[in-house]
Amino acid sequence: MPPLRPELPRSLDALRAMLAEGWQIEAPVLARLSWSQQRSGERSYHIIIGHAARRSLIVLPASPEIHSFLADLHIPISETH
Repeated sequence: MPPLRPELPRSLDALRAMLAEGWQIEAPVLARLSWSQQRSGERSYHIIIGHAARRSLIVLPASPEIHSFLADLHIPISETH
């Protein structure tokens, strides 16, 4: 298995930069309760990105900006509880 990219993005801007480098988002994106915020009900987006034979999981906090970004790319979002 290829090594994971050491500096995984932690922001929408970093994700955009990776996409500009040729990484692609694999649909669907999973929106679920954040592991650390289950009491507050905050969601996070679990995004699998791929480049050649490499795959990485990125978890970003839910926000209107990330939701619009994914909608603009026509990436389906699967909501779970």
